Amino acid sequence: MPKVSICVPVYNNVKEVKRLLDSIQEQTYTDYEVNITDDSDGMEIADLVSGLLDERIRYVHNGKNLGHIFNWNAAIAMAQGEYIKIMFSDDWFTYPESLAEMVRMLDENPEAGLAFSNSMQVSARESYKRKVSEDFIPRLQEDWRNLFLGNEIGAPSDTIYRRNGIMFDEKSNWASDMVLYMRLFSKNPRFVSTDRPLISIGMHEEQYTHSFSDKDERIFNDYLYMYETYRLWENERCKTFFLKEYIVKFGKGRKFAKSCKISKKDFIRAKTSYFWKDIVVSYCKAALRKLELCKSAKQK
Repeated sequence: MPKVSICVPVYNNVKEVKRLLDSIQEQTYTDYEVNITDDSDGMEIADLVSGLLDERIRYVHNGKNLGHIFNWNAAIAMAQGEYIKIMFSDDWFTYPESLAEMVRMLDENPEAGLAFSNSMQVSARESYKRKVSEDFIPRLQEDWRNLFLGNEIGAPSDTIYRRNGIMFDEKSNWASDMVLYMRLFSKNPRFVSTDRPLISIGMHEEQYTHSFSDKDERIFNDYLYMYETYRLWENERCKTFFLKEYIVKFGKGRKFAKSCKISKKDFIRAKTSYFWKDIVVSYCKAALRKLELCKSAKQK
């Protein structure tokens, strides 16, 4: 059996898939299999894979379009390796030794269930290194549920974890990556990380998360699911964060807040603060900008 299962869900992007497969074949670490599940309409990616003549690549063209998360899980379900290395098809390994370093993190830390790295964020216009904040790692070590405050682990391509049957929650949406990490941490909260950008993340407007508006109810439902599943009201920071960033902003009422173990006093305080800071102040700033534009136009 291979040590690592590289799981690659794809959809109508043969150019990006070729870039990823080229980066895989450049890896100095070679004890891996590549599992590709293809939701594409045509057979371009099938032709690309067959031309590589690499027995480590296992390819399946889905009989019907499974959709994002279902296709991700189909690739993971094919895994036979000890470690799961998800690679979304828009992403690629930054260095030839990237996979070796990720495997080494888990090999040298047998108590850890998950390892992750920083990454390069690459678009047609710019490229920059994504770094976690200074307090993120200590906060996560203190209580893994603090991940709820912000997913600084990054995209699933930034991670590698021990195969344990855990997959993406097929009911999740915008926060599907965070839900996956919560599932992993609930089984084993130990992790290891590196600040080296071992993975490059391809950024573009067609990415799955860009299809959601700021007030999309599916985003709220993902956070509510995590809040209830992992009893996040027991973590004061998580409870306060959920109150301010989701219950209030999504217009949920006092009765709903109470069901989330939030006191009437805290709810009223958060509601008042949101009204003045996020609505009144924003309105005043917009009015001032409009006034300044009018003055500038008159002067011209």
